[in-house]
Amino acid sequence: MQTNMFITVGTIILLGTFILTSNTIISTTRQSSMNTEFYLTAIALGQSVIEEAKTKLFDQAATVGTVTNVSDLTAPSLLGRDGGGESVGNPDTLSGNIFRSAVLFNDVDDYHDYNRRINTTRATNYNIRTTVTYTSPTFPDSIRTVRTWCKLMTVFVTNPFILNPDNQQDTIRLTYTFCY
Repeated sequence: MQTNMFITVGTIILLGTFILTSNTIISTTRQSSMNTEFYLTAIALGQSVIEEAKTKLFDQAATVGTVTNVSDLTAPSLLGRDGGGESVGNPDTLSGNIFRSAVLFNDVDDYHDYNRRINTTRATNYNIRTTVTYTSPTFPDSIRTVRTWCKLMTVFVTNPFILNPDNQQDTIRLTYTFCY
């Protein structure tokens, strides 16, 4: 009789340990899956800003014709929106299923110091911030303070749900070089 009692108690302990371990594994897997989803969404949203900018002219000077001299390009200190007609909210948000930047911006450097906020069905408050600088044609990761035939767009995407391994908010950084 005592042997059956020990076997029963031992079986209950083993079953409890198995259930707790299974729940921990399921919870960890679910968290990892969700974190991956948030990262992939952030990358896609950042890439969408780059794709939108790729439909624009290289520089405001190109709106009136072909640019043949680098000195005709926008001065580095003036990169950004060119006037009131390119004014968007800060942050830019969807207006009728389109961002105002898609309609109002006409060249790549209009995206300098641009901010966008996006909510998805799975997570809110994706914040996208972009910078545009001149860069070297031979070293596109470098930033130049003079006009060149290349501009570097850097897109930073944050979201409270994007966490690094230390459970701190992480930032996704994407870059793209536009050359004239």
